[in-house]
Amino acid sequence: MYNRLLIPTFAPDRRDAAMAVIAEASAAIGAEALLFAPTLPGVYNGGDAIWRASFADRAACDAALDSAAWAPAAKLLADPAVTTHLDAVGYATGAVGGPVDGGGLYRVALFRAAIDPTPERLAAFGAQTAAMPRAIRSIRRWQLATADEASGLHGWTHVWEQEYADRARLEGAYMMHPAHWAHVERWFDPEYTEFLVHPLLVHSFCAIDRPVIVA
Repeated sequence: MYNRLLIPTFAPDRRDAAMAVIAEASAAIGAEALLFAPTLPGVYNGGDAIWRASFADRAACDAALDSAAWAPAAKLLADPAVTTHLDAVGYATGAVGGPVDGGGLYRVALFRAAIDPTPERLAAFGAQTAAMPRAIRSIRRWQLATADEASGLHGWTHVWEQEYADRARLEGAYMMHPAHWAHVERWFDPEYTEFLVHPLLVHSFCAIDRPVIVA
């Protein structure tokens, strides 16, 4: 499976019209799984909306986003008078786990692992991040993937996605769990020798009525 994730920020007076155009175009591109929803208050560099689409492979993704059906959305996403900022990543299915079950909350974080990113350090960071769901039971469904195309605030290297039953399980059980703040957080903290991830990141989330992360 190949995924494309877009996190746009719109000019305030163009937001509603842009959302309507993107929603209409999204329904016509034949994605195998699709999310397009407004973000919730509390995101960090998280945009006004999350758009995520899954396709059989990268060729199918590229064809869909080059199609006439998607052209109206592509035009406004490229227009700085409408879309004032856009973070975008493309990535194949990575390490993934958890049940495909129900709605709730989808959260995505975009990272740039840029501080001495040796293969050994990248592998250790990936392994420790992907191990968190075993300790943090509030994470229902998850995926850690490596971006093979990225733009926006950074050339993002990693996409860390989770699904939760509700927001409290993200902001409470996940954020406050020692596996997160006392273990994996070391990769984000310049006071530790593990420091790997640039401090500028994307943290965004939205409500979902069905599972988003599909294998």
